[in-house]
Amino acid sequence: MKRNLKKSLVLVFTCILMTTVFTTVAFAAQYIYYDGGLLNATVEVENRLNYGIFDYCISKWNNTSTPVNITQVPGSGHSYIISGQWDDTWYGMYTPQSRQYVFWGRAGKFKIELNRNTLVSESDTFRSSVLVHELGHAFCLSDNPSSGNSSIMNYDRNRNYLTWPTSDDIAGVNNAY
Repeated sequence: MKRNLKKSLVLVFTCILMTTVFTTVAFAAQYIYYDGGLLNATVEVENRLNYGIFDYCISKWNNTSTPVNITQVPGSGHSYIISGQWDDTWYGMYTPQSRQYVFWGRAGKFKIELNRNTLVSESDTFRSSVLVHELGHAFCLSDNPSSGNSSIMNYDRNRNYLTWPTSDDIAGVNNAY
């Protein structure tokens, strides 16, 4: 009887310890992995924007301590960023293309669309925050709905201020690649 009680106590203690460890790890990581990101962190991108924010935004990712390397290329057949008018409320949209397994898996390239209808009255700082956020999806970062952290992927970020990947975003990209 005492032996079974001892085994039970050890099992309960082990479960509590494991739960604490895994919960702590989950709270430490503020980024959320997105499986529609690129296979490779090196990407050639065609700039089809009507805004002059492209170079600024790619430099914000290229200057991080990640393997991200975005280069601008002319022509078609590459990943591209475009602005257009859509009757919807979103600012930007990332769409993975050429997925590994047809309908899922990482992408070979992407399309990012910026919605001029919602961005027309916004500043270049605001637009830059949107584009840097959308590029985060290309590097395997998902939207981060949690409030209180300072991630470019956070829904509640100040788009008139935050225009660069933060330490949480950098950790997420480094984890993905």
